[in-house]
Amino acid sequence: MPDDSTSTSAQDWRALLAEIDPDNQERQQQRLNETLQQRARQYAAAMIRPAPLTEDEAYTILMFRLGSERYALDIQAVRGVRPLSRMTRVPGTPSFYRGVVNLRGQIVSVMDLRAYFGVPLLEDRPPKELILTHAAGLDLALLAHHIEDVATLPKTAIEPVEIRSARGIAPGRLIVLDAEQLFADERLIVGENLE
Repeated sequence: MPDDSTSTSAQDWRALLAEIDPDNQERQQQRLNETLQQRARQYAAAMIRPAPLTEDEAYTILMFRLGSERYALDIQAVRGVRPLSRMTRVPGTPSFYRGVVNLRGQIVSVMDLRAYFGVPLLEDRPPKELILTHAAGLDLALLAHHIEDVATLPKTAIEPVEIRSARGIAPGRLIVLDAEQLFADERLIVGENLE
């Protein structure tokens, strides 16, 4: 009586030999179909990308560091970025106004968000970057230690906070500023009679 394990292993060998036989046309066609299907799935996966977020779903922001804080500002309010060269202090202004700079003949006030938000000014080095901004009819230069990036931030990623000048906090402790609200603060208007 033949051993069942021997006949089973002989059948396995025959199946294996048939599978690797280069002259087996049926097997070659099957391998070709499998390869083509796999490539089609790979190409389709590469083509399926999420649709870009619309203006209603996201903000395009400029991210920057000032001291230990990270801030973001809607790019619509940003007019440019430049190194801080020479700033002139102005006596009698609020502490968050660090001075003024002359930008191609235009005198622009320089604002320190740390002083505005009451964050201690603990630093080894002073800020050396300026973010030139315009919102609510005001031109201001915001101090920054480092300009990080321009990015798209989904509005759903922002957690609201009870700060009038901020839209909220995004991942990475990123404070997303509301330039219109910030620049509409009556404390920013110096020398006018506010009634």
